[in-house]
Amino acid sequence: RGSAAVATRRCFAGARVAAAPRSGRGACRAAAAGPAPARTRFDVPRNVVGRSRRNVDFRRSRGERRRTERVSRFRPAVVLLVARALERTDPGEPVPAKQCLLAEIVEMMSTAQVVHDSVLEDDESGSAGNVAHRTYNQNAGNKVSVLAGDFLLARCSVALSQLGDLTVVELMATALEAMVQGGVLQAQANKSFSDFADYERCASLKTSLIADACRSAAILAGEDGRGAVAGAVDAYARALGLSYQINYDTIKYVSAMEGGGDDADHEPSAAEYARTPPVILAAAASETCREAIDAALAARAPLSDVTRAVEAAGGLAAAADLSKHYADVAKEALAVLPHSTEREALFTMADYVSQEDQLGLQREKYIQARQKAH
Repeated sequence: RGSAAVATRRCFAGARVAAAPRSGRGACRAAAAGPAPARTRFDVPRNVVGRSRRNVDFRRSRGERRRTERVSRFRPAVVLLVARALERTDPGEPVPAKQCLLAEIVEMMSTAQVVHDSVLEDDESGSAGNVAHRTYNQNAGNKVSVLAGDFLLARCSVALSQLGDLTVVELMATALEAMVQGGVLQAQANKSFSDFADYERCASLKTSLIADACRSAAILAGEDGRGAVAGAVDAYARALGLSYQINYDTIKYVSAMEGGGDDADHEPSAAEYARTPPVILAAAASETCREAIDAALAARAPLSDVTRAVEAAGGLAAAADLSKHYADVAKEALAVLPHSTEREALFTMADYVSQEDQLGLQREKYIQARQKAH
């Protein structure tokens, strides 16, 4: 498990592709410990994204930015671990160039989703506001967000064509379609109460990118796209994505409940967190809790009006248990893979996404915790 943790940390370090990738080649080299793919260059013009006259940070508020950093290192790290496990590369050998390029594509698609999501945030202040709106104005901020996201997706299109595999291109295009569908469903149901089946469907769509990317990594490694190995890494990633999303949304709920959300001056409303796992699961377990939530939503009450009912109904504990359940499902899916340090690291990743505060996904806090342990 110690060597698996080392492998995981190395992939995290290699997967630190920026929100606006300054150099995909540099990030790829760090991840693979080898040369970058030939004829691949993702140097984003600094005057387009990286350096504007106002130095815009598209990652929104500070609290949201901290959580987004986990996502930034999470998806490409998993793809690289799957690639190394299936390619059976020797220690110290670089990941094949196409696998490294696939990880870059995953990160750019993920970042484009984050940037585009900010268009849906029509509040220029408070926890729902985004930096592009506050730096310019809502209208101009939307234009900046759309253009920046489109620029990254255009880069993805070029990179996908360089992979040279039509099956992988189709898979990744399907992942993009699913991400958009999940975003639309989330926007349609925003600030409304729903059952867990609706939440799970939306979360599955929005996290399908990592599953399709892992199946693509298997194909690029020479596996049959419909075979047992490709199906195993796909099932692993889908369960991992659900575990991550459930825990991620639960952490957001707890942060707001404790007054440490994105904006300390903004009192969160019950409607903002009505679609989080603790609230949904608590309402399903207790009719009294459901009535309290319905009353709070009707009165547009603050979140504090329902937290006690959610806790009494065991919503927080149920959400934590469900995240751990999906993490276990993810581990079980990898049984068909041969034993390797990378497979053990993928097991460790499942532990990281389901642990309290997702400490393992926060590199700085992880290092601090390891130092204290020793």
